[in-house]
Amino acid sequence: MKLAIISDPHGSFADLKAVLESVRRETEHILCLGDLYECHIGKKRRNERFHDVTDVVTYDPDYEALLTFPSLRGNQEERIDEVLVVAHPIKTRIALLPEQTTLDEALFLHGHQVKWNEDWEPIIAKGKYPLVFIGHSHIPGIYRKGRSLPWEIGTPFKLKKKRYVINVGAIIFDREWCLYDTEARTVTRMKA
Repeated sequence: MKLAIISDPHGSFADLKAVLESVRRETEHILCLGDLYECHIGKKRRNERFHDVTDVVTYDPDYEALLTFPSLRGNQEERIDEVLVVAHPIKTRIALLPEQTTLDEALFLHGHQVKWNEDWEPIIAKGKYPLVFIGHSHIPGIYRKGRSLPWEIGTPFKLKKKRYVINVGAIIFDREWCLYDTEARTVTRMKA
């Protein structure tokens, strides 16, 4: 199966639309690693509570219509859920988002749950899954034993029977995503 792994659209209609057009030329299987939305409330104000949706997040029906794929919960969704205290379709969507999911040998999560070094490279302890797909930092990369490996756009990277952390990059601004071929055991860095 070919799975498109996307992350971090942050509410950008134009960027998400362009990426989805690119993705659909390759596969119909899509998973978003989170940060569908951009929370207008910063971390320092996360103890405040808001009753007006527009204070917290931009609601765009056209953007919502693009969200036809499964997604995970990112840190933006967590903050929106925490500070927004009124019923709203965005709150309903967020409530249904899992923090992580798996597929065979792969674990998928947003990435705000892991540690990062000073260069924004992920530090993830060994676990049950040899492949860990993340987003969050907006910096695409493949990591093996904590070291970044070369990963060029459009060139499939063959995954050996080893442990890898794959950061799929960001939709917003960069329009990057990852094509994971489970049969060929490759990951390809893609750009719309």
